[in-house]
Amino acid sequence: PCKVGLFQISDLRPDIAAAIKNVKAGGVSDPLKSDEGYQVLRVDVRTAGSDTPTYNENNVRYAMAKERSPKAHDDYLQTLRDDAFIKVAKDYSESVQPLLKVKQSFLVERAGDGSTSKPEKKKGKILGIFPKP
Repeated sequence: PCKVGLFQISDLRPDIAAAIKNVKAGGVSDPLKSDEGYQVLRVDVRTAGSDTPTYNENNVRYAMAKERSPKAHDDYLQTLRDDAFIKVAKDYSESVQPLLKVKQSFLVERAGDGSTSKPEKKKGKILGIFPKP
């Protein structure tokens, strides 16, 4: 026997929830067949539910992060790909280039030798905050 803690009925598997649905506090369920054998569940305490909604800030934060996370992850990986210097052999260029999903082509063909290089990045623009020397 082991103690598993407090659970809400909605968080339990359907078969376990059905087995303990009508069990009163202090009672035990009928044997429940599982992959490991049979389980007999004892209900120690039942707490009445509430109709008033509760605001859980952590659940809201988790939902927002879960919603935004895939796009932020994809944007971050795209930034890494765009800023990276990747030299692809000529034989594989046609099949690999679409997989890289590079938005801007940083690969520049040199005349004659067929090798590639990344162009130098431009420095930031002058914002006009400081007077020109």
